Amino acid sequence: MIVVVIGVSGSGKSTIGTRLARAMGGRFLEGDTLHSPANIDKMSRGVPLNDDDRGPWLSDIHARIADASRRGVDLVVACSALKQQYRQTLERGVALTWVYLKGSEALFRSRLQQRTSHFMKADMLASQFDALEEPSNAIVIDAAATPDAIVATILRQLSLAARVRVLTDVDALSAQAAAAAVDIINGAVAAHGRCSLALSGGDTPRGLYRLLGSQFRAQVPWARVHIFWGDDRYVPADHPESNYRMARETLLDHVPCPASNIHAMPTHLSPAAAAAAAYEKVLREYFDGGDGPAFDLNIMGVGEDGHTASVFPGSRAVDEQERWVLDAHTNATPEWRLTLTLSALSRSRNIFFLVAGATKASALRHALAADSDPHVYPAAGIRPTTGTVVWWVDSASAQSRRG
Repeated sequence: MIVVVIGVSGSGKSTIGTRLARAMGGRFLEGDTLHSPANIDKMSRGVPLNDDDRGPWLSDIHARIADASRRGVDLVVACSALKQQYRQTLERGVALTWVYLKGSEALFRSRLQQRTSHFMKADMLASQFDALEEPSNAIVIDAAATPDAIVATILRQLSLAARVRVLTDVDALSAQAAAAAVDIINGAVAAHGRCSLALSGGDTPRGLYRLLGSQFRAQVPWARVHIFWGDDRYVPADHPESNYRMARETLLDHVPCPASNIHAMPTHLSPAAAAAAAYEKVLREYFDGGDGPAFDLNIMGVGEDGHTASVFPGSRAVDEQERWVLDAHTNATPEWRLTLTLSALSRSRNIFFLVAGATKASALRHALAADSDPHVYPAAGIRPTTGTVVWWVDSASAQSRRG
């Protein structure tokens, strides 16, 4: 991973960058050491650099970043990178994670006034704030916090950011996620002879299902795959709103998966509570009464209100720890659903969240935030202790996800 710590002078880029690199077990690059003698002379005399001065400097930093990327070296870079065009130069052809140390001019000025050995002078700070274009795609950190607290916060955010894959659109998202799903399915079959795959409804996973049933069909040992659902609408199996029907039409009708391996939710049973209990029995038998339904791969999504599966804001499925499956009355249409609880869903070995569209941007941001309340944003409550979560998102939904 390559992390670039940005901000105006006095924000603590070098201090935080050094500590962060040490914590990551990576290398640290102080961008200021690559300034030319002419640049250093100008800044020492209190003369701000212009874009022509910065061009070669940014190119030198980019060369170091590109080299680290090619060699797979973890690198933390401290660089002001105040303008978007500067950041575009640094990230050309490489994947970067930005960390923006944000604070007041008064705070940074006081720090610079105490610093006597650096060529950057306090009276140049105003010009830096004038040039600053705050990033919209960075981990934003309060620079007034202690270095230990800042590094701890960054590490938490980096752990999450490493599991977010941003693709251009839903087609690219579907293709990448489908290829990764095939690897997981085959790995599970190789490891224990079968794979449990949990599906979801909604529009976003349709592309992935179609690809699994066409382009990737021959790469999956379907006779060893068992299909489950994380939720379904409490409607007949042939109803237009049925998650089962959508999966059947886009995937199951196109692959040689034995009927005995397809474990649909029994939405034909009445009442809904009995249907939920029946499906829980199916799961407990398959997983031999373990701590929870440890699906090898669970395909999930997020609604605009932050719900996931059919766990909506305020649902009793948020806090339920004993039951695996509940009947749920919602404000959505249709009103009645069957859903796994957050606790049960979090038991999966691998979870793929598929999120697409600008209308999901706010929900995605809250789902990823460490301090979100799952009672308000249920997707934030999917926190596996042993499994892995990957967020496959398109560029529209990823807008300002770290802001």
